Amino acid sequence: MPIVHGLEKQFAGRVDFLYLHVGEPRTSDAKARLGFTSTPHIVLLRADGTKVREFIGGVEEAELRAALNQLASRPTY
Repeated sequence: MPIVHGLEKQFAGRVDFLYLHVGEPRTSDAKARLGFTSTPHIVLLRADGTKVREFIGGVEEAELRAALNQLASRPTY
């Protein structure tokens, strides 16, 4: 997903990115916990693991950037 990779560079040091691959059995527990249903599926979490927002299917770069800015500006707990 080129949009996410570009944003990953822009948010380096402020937001951590983790990729869970659909066919990877080792990520099954994480996908179940996050409610992963399809690809693409982007889940934004606070540092404490609380789900802040999710995008299922395509998402515009500006919308994802705004959500990441909001996430990065929240205090960590």
